[in-house]
Amino acid sequence: MRLKVEEPSGGDFNLTPLIDVVFLLLIFFLVATTFAKEELEMDLQLPDATTGQAGEEQHLLVISIAEDGSLHVGGRRVTLEGLRQRLRAAAAENRKREVLIRGDTRVHFGSVAQAFDACRAASLKRVSIAALPSEPR
Repeated sequence: MRLKVEEPSGGDFNLTPLIDVVFLLLIFFLVATTFAKEELEMDLQLPDATTGQAGEEQHLLVISIAEDGSLHVGGRRVTLEGLRQRLRAAAAENRKREVLIRGDTRVHFGSVAQAFDACRAASLKRVSIAALPSEPR
């Protein structure tokens, strides 16, 4: 006796891998935005400025200089040579990349000057300094 076997229809898709990928992308973007906010929220006392304009926060390379003169990029402490390497890599990727230097008001100017020099050595021209708006005098 011959049995009739039904062939599966071609319209069924297994959505489990797609759902896994969507959840992994969601987690990645949540973690990435958290790191970006941590860099800008580092505990620094920024100087006041009466002129200037608010910059765009996207595609910024943020260099934070703490009171003790330590350099931080991407939330991690780096040496001056490490900063130079990161800046060269950023310049190789995009010469028009913007750099924001956030220096504590109590830091010596020499540390800020070294960060500026490292940016110029890497041929990055769009360098800004972070400051808090103050009342005009």
